Amino acid sequence: MMARAPRLETAELSLRALTSGDASEEYLGWLNDPDVLRYRAPRVARSTMDDVHRYIDGIAARGDLVLAIHLKATGRHIGNIALNTILPVHGTAELSLMLGAKDIWGRGLAKEAIEVVSAHAFGAMALRRLWAESPNPAFNAVVKRLGWAHEGTKRRAFALDGGYVDIECWGLLQDEFRPRLAAV
Repeated sequence: MMARAPRLETAELSLRALTSGDASEEYLGWLNDPDVLRYRAPRVARSTMDDVHRYIDGIAARGDLVLAIHLKATGRHIGNIALNTILPVHGTAELSLMLGAKDIWGRGLAKEAIEVVSAHAFGAMALRRLWAESPNPAFNAVVKRLGWAHEGTKRRAFALDGGYVDIECWGLLQDEFRPRLAAV
């Protein structure tokens, strides 16, 4: 059973449990935007508001920690970050991120969100290892800057633009984590 989701804050962000109140038309728009979905699993059909609600309603049963990312200044929901496949016996979890609000891309907010969630995972959750994998060059650059170790490459594993690109695999151990941000 997953403990109650935390509320985490950084200088610019407020992160809290993703709830049905976050199921907005803007959020649904992200799930149907080819730019936002470019490096995610391809969808056969357009997402609907029912799909969004089913996803949110199933979080507890999956045992995931899914946090909505909000701008502190405005309260606007800009994306989600999650710890999936949490395996307490092994002390591990997979980190995933979706910044859907394209107008905030490139501002360093992904780095802020990943860092504060990593601090929570290694502190309050007592995890010892986080992992992530992605074909997205921007995500890969962020985790590299945060000191995650490159653990391998799944060669030509992701279909993109009529061809195939690599998926980069990353890991971070608790004793390697060096927070650069002060949580507020």
